[in-house]
Amino acid sequence: MQRPLRFSPAIFASLTLLTACGFVHDERIDGPYRLVAVDLTSQMGIYFDLRDGDAIGRISETVFAVGWNDSYLVAARHPHNDKSKVEYFYLIRALDGPYVDPSVTVRGPFTLQDFEQERQRLGLPSFTREFANLK
Repeated sequence: MQRPLRFSPAIFASLTLLTACGFVHDERIDGPYRLVAVDLTSQMGIYFDLRDGDAIGRISETVFAVGWNDSYLVAARHPHNDKSKVEYFYLIRALDGPYVDPSVTVRGPFTLQDFEQERQRLGLPSFTREFANLK
């Protein structure tokens, strides 16, 4: 089970002050979901934006591909930037919310074969955003 990654108000305020320097990567995916890497691109993860300056982690590093539709968000990652391993996830958007534990909404990790079975069964979206430097 993935633990939620939370930015405390104090930490987020400190990070906000550093936004002049900026995060290495901060990109809105869709709705409340963001791709964020604070210091290194290898930290890329998916976060739920709480809109009060906080964000809660959904899928941790190193996310290198994402896709989405109205029902699901999909991600591929190298766990802890170990490029010899690939894990696949999907997130059920209808179950998610600002303070929902990720174990309620995030499914995975899956192997490619198991993920493809889930893709067929559920009609999961394709990966539409990939980061070649993280693959």
